[in-house]
Amino acid sequence: MEPSEAVLSARARRAYEQGRLQAALWRAAPLVPLVAWTCSWCRYPVLAAGCGVALVVLTVAFLWRGQLWGRAVAPGLAAGLAPLVLPLLMRGASEVCVGEMCCSLCLVGCVGGGVLAGALVGRRAAALAEGRGAFRAAAGTLALLAGAPACAFAGAMGLAGLLAGFAGGTVPALTSPRPA
Repeated sequence: MEPSEAVLSARARRAYEQGRLQAALWRAAPLVPLVAWTCSWCRYPVLAAGCGVALVVLTVAFLWRGQLWGRAVAPGLAAGLAPLVLPLLMRGASEVCVGEMCCSLCLVGCVGGGVLAGALVGRRAAALAEGRGAFRAAAGTLALLAGAPACAFAGAMGLAGLLAGFAGGTVPALTSPRPA
């Protein structure tokens, strides 16, 4: 007895989705050593591991889903390099003081990295004709998850600086007119 058309269609769909999932897993695999690396130096390894697991899972999910979500992965991960690297570069430096107020240069790196990441994601989202909000949410989430372990060195203020910087970095793209 030959399988019905519905059974064949279901098998084909299942094979298609399994192939997409396998491709997404392979494309996200290089993030695993990055996550292990961040866990090895982060002051809060549980935070780094949690952000890393979320980063890998969301990357796989977005790539598997495809469309706008899949297109947001590369820009989001690229934007996440700024808040990951800047605080690390500035961590070894001392503090910067203005008057009686002093703060760690690591914190400045968190804010600066967040601004740069927000600007990159915002600019890329602004160039889209539709789906700007979903793209910004997907790419922004990946960028923030990538940068969080480095900003954790500055504690809660570093994470708040990353979020504030990211939000501030996206403002110009949100307020600019849509491209023609």
